[in-house]
Amino acid sequence: MKNPDLYGLSLASRLCSIVNDHALSSVDTVLADYLLDHYHELDALNIYAFAEACQVPRSSIHRFCIKLGYANFRDLKRSSHHETDCYAYFTSLSQKPDFREILSRQIVDMIADMNTIVPDALLLQLAGKIHQAPTVCLLSSYSSLSALQDFQRPMILCRKRLHVIASPLENERLKLLKDEDLILVVSAMGRFAQAYQTLIAGLPGEKILITASHQREIRTPYDQVITISSQDCHLVKTAYAKYGVSYFFDNLYSLYSRRYGHPEN
Repeated sequence: MKNPDLYGLSLASRLCSIVNDHALSSVDTVLADYLLDHYHELDALNIYAFAEACQVPRSSIHRFCIKLGYANFRDLKRSSHHETDCYAYFTSLSQKPDFREILSRQIVDMIADMNTIVPDALLLQLAGKIHQAPTVCLLSSYSSLSALQDFQRPMILCRKRLHVIASPLENERLKLLKDEDLILVVSAMGRFAQAYQTLIAGLPGEKILITASHQREIRTPYDQVITISSQDCHLVKTAYAKYGVSYFFDNLYSLYSRRYGHPEN
């Protein structure tokens, strides 16, 4: 397996998803539940204690780690460090007594910046490509997944089905893509785009990257790069990562629905 540090798999998000969606009695739920309860103690947790506490064999833990995209339990633990680093911006900001004032100002500045750097003409162009493409796949890490799902659901009312994918290596639909299809990759910090660069380069179809990162290295596989920030946010989780992606797709949906969402279109 590639270096798991690159993947940005959002361990906590995946564990929460398992606990939210799986049966309480399933082994995966038991393991995910335990890891979430001891998330801040992963450094000290060894696989023997983990297996004993959950009353499962170590082989079950190994299979569980592979399902999550890690080679072993050690790589899973290492991922939690990098996830914590990614969120350091928000965790440190939340401790400030003037948190609301600072965050409000950053969001206002972010919106003003995005209104300049992402004009309606650009969004309309993207809306047209989405409308024309037979199949549209939106790829992102788990940190942007909810924003894309919030875009996916109302698009059904516009008679346009989209496919949201957070685990490209495991997805069968990507193998069915054709040259006329469209792939939108959302990677605010650039980590997701970096991790899956080789895979994305090998896919057919038009590829568009939506990012707040200015790193040239991640742009190679794409036919178009839409930059949502005038400042480089490479590997730094700023307000653009959390609020900018939602703001981008809310505006995109508004323009799409007005242009293509009516029966006569």
